[in-house]
Amino acid sequence: MGRDKRKDRDRDTEDKYKGEFEINITQDGETRSITLKGQPRDYEIEYEDDELEIEARKGDAEWEFDDVDSFEILSDPADEISQVPAGIFALAGPLRDYDFFLEDGSLIARSRLDGEAVSLEDATTFMAGGETFQTAFLVEMLEAPGPDILAEGGPRLMTVNTPDPTPSVLWDQILQTVIVDIGFGPTNAARAFSIMHTAIYDAQASYDPVAQRVSIDLEGDNLDIASLSDASGAEIEAAMHVAAYQALSQLFPGHRDMFDKVLSERVGIDISDDSRAHVVGSDAAQDVLTPRLAEAAVLANLSDGLYTPVNPGPDTRNDISRWTPEKKGKLSPDPDALQTFLTPELSLAEGFALPETPTGATDTALIRPDGPEPFFTADQQNAVLDFDTGTITLAAPVNVNGQTWQAADTIPVDKSLIGPVINPAFISQAEAIVHTSATLTEDQKLIAEFWEDGPGSSYPPGAWMTLAQYVSQRDGHDAASDALLFMTMGNALNDAAIATWDAKVHFDYARPVTVIRDLGKLGLIGEPGVDELTGEAGYVIQAFGGIDPDTGTSLGTRTILAENFITYQLPGGEQSPPFAEYTSGHSTFSGAGAAVLAAFTGSDHFDAQVTVASGTSAFDAALPTQTYIFEWDTFSQAANDAGFSRIYGGIHFSDGNLDGLSAGAAIGADAYDLASEFANGTAQPEQQPFFDEFLFG
Repeated sequence: MGRDKRKDRDRDTEDKYKGEFEINITQDGETRSITLKGQPRDYEIEYEDDELEIEARKGDAEWEFDDVDSFEILSDPADEISQVPAGIFALAGPLRDYDFFLEDGSLIARSRLDGEAVSLEDATTFMAGGETFQTAFLVEMLEAPGPDILAEGGPRLMTVNTPDPTPSVLWDQILQTVIVDIGFGPTNAARAFSIMHTAIYDAQASYDPVAQRVSIDLEGDNLDIASLSDASGAEIEAAMHVAAYQALSQLFPGHRDMFDKVLSERVGIDISDDSRAHVVGSDAAQDVLTPRLAEAAVLANLSDGLYTPVNPGPDTRNDISRWTPEKKGKLSPDPDALQTFLTPELSLAEGFALPETPTGATDTALIRPDGPEPFFTADQQNAVLDFDTGTITLAAPVNVNGQTWQAADTIPVDKSLIGPVINPAFISQAEAIVHTSATLTEDQKLIAEFWEDGPGSSYPPGAWMTLAQYVSQRDGHDAASDALLFMTMGNALNDAAIATWDAKVHFDYARPVTVIRDLGKLGLIGEPGVDELTGEAGYVIQAFGGIDPDTGTSLGTRTILAENFITYQLPGGEQSPPFAEYTSGHSTFSGAGAAVLAAFTGSDHFDAQVTVASGTSAFDAALPTQTYIFEWDTFSQAANDAGFSRIYGGIHFSDGNLDGLSAGAAIGADAYDLASEFANGTAQPEQQPFFDEFLFG
């Protein structure tokens, strides 16, 4: 982790405009100008899907333009103060929809969707997805050796610049765009990566005289390898493209137009093509999809009644150590609505390299960790806490401060019970989170934000697939290498999702924010005092005080009621994700992803960095205080950063993080070993997913 000492590059050049300014709008090849009073910063300007909307921040003036090819914000020619020479050029989508390269010294942006290239030669700044970027910054990055990871949305998102992507990389980027758009959570994201990349790999393996396909030939119609021996590299890549296209079209029919555009315009393959490559790719996709879609239907039927929270909401605490749904927060359309546990049924899904029972089901008992800290000591594990009355009914005799209590006695809760009745480790893990909250450094805050990977991102699985894109660029992978790498990554991350959700459903463990608030109400954490922000009396702690609504900056460490504890997450969002704490999904995904990348490359060496401009944090408007660089020498370091980011955010206890990292590393190693067997042609039929279901019906 490090910080760049160079002068900060200010993205917000708009405050240099004075007086009037012009906007050139190009529609159907014709350009016209409109003149607006004030400065561009006085307006909200949104450009998406060829629609331009301009709305004054004060008053109710607004303009809408359809079928906009591009637009450019120009300074007033008569304004000698203005230092913006050519204005701002706007791309038609967010940064992640483009790759950048230099051509004769000029910066070129190429759409990942249709391959159309746009020159940014005359633009000092440009807009993408409503965010402003400086062309000089991108040019400097492109001129430096090695691949580039670009920051988008401040320190919240990252995208790898891939001027010449393999089929696996290109379609991975397209899938991530869909995931961001849909926002359906990390488990579904991991599942989608697994399905699509297995289809791409199977298409490539169909032409390989050594490799084996992962999926079972359900209909017995796979083309014989001998009949494909004359295939060119172009045909093999075409089959890979078709496999991805067919898989995504069935998984996400609402985005079919996007996939059509990518295949026909970006890749240059006729959608109605009936070539051999089309047959191979379509067959590969169908062999993956058929059992997975059938499984999805079964799991959907199981989802109703599979999980019911022991604690139905914030006002009812039947078990202090179990998960409690929280309110969704101000950013939700219904802020007071309670969370619903995300996809508990996916804990029952078929894995890739996870151990199985003789009947083919995932053997969760073999992969489930030991579990989190209980609230009661071992002798009192059957004691009962009445949260509302603040009393405990004992399960066994105990001596507290020289007084002996018998089983079935009901005694008041206080700190003297910590040790004899209440597990000290349960309390200390909460105190550790409070201490971290009170002492958050700028580094830790930025790490928490960078790795949050919540709604509006492709979630932790997408973050690690993005890092795989970086490795592909760094090491110069060809299509076959990436087919294997991304298939391995996708399946490892899906296995991580299954294992993690099994633990989450099984242990159903409480989130730190709920535990800390509950302990404060019971007087088991903090000391008597007054909340300096609300004036309420109770048990107070030193912790993060929240964000000032007027400035958007941190209130710093404050004396607050433990009952008012908040996490360091996106302001207005959920205090914690909508599922149980143990184990950490971020940690398990990261452990698995890092293990695969290290095994595939033969080294833990990573050598990657992401540069973020100052003042671009969505959590705290004052951060970063200067241009900031995230740096990782090794994959393990990146995984640890991701895992510990959840400690900094107050989302996970230490056990959830460490046990997740450990489980993920083992899952990633097993996935790599099995993927290697498929690639080397040594896998056994029973190692194929759904083999038992296919064999026995």
